[in-house]
Amino acid sequence: MSAFMKYLTSAPVMATLALVVLAVVMIELNHVFPGLQYGTYFHSAP
Repeated sequence: MSAFMKYLTSAPVMATLALVVLAVVMIELNHVFPGLQYGTYFHSAP
């Protein structure tokens, strides 16, 4: 049961960390591929 409680207390921290990492990755991708923001990188045709 202690392991379950440990997971419950660390889950919000892990979720927040994942969100921060995801946000940083998205921002970096927007710098490397400016077209991603407008979808032009994958869809060159309108």
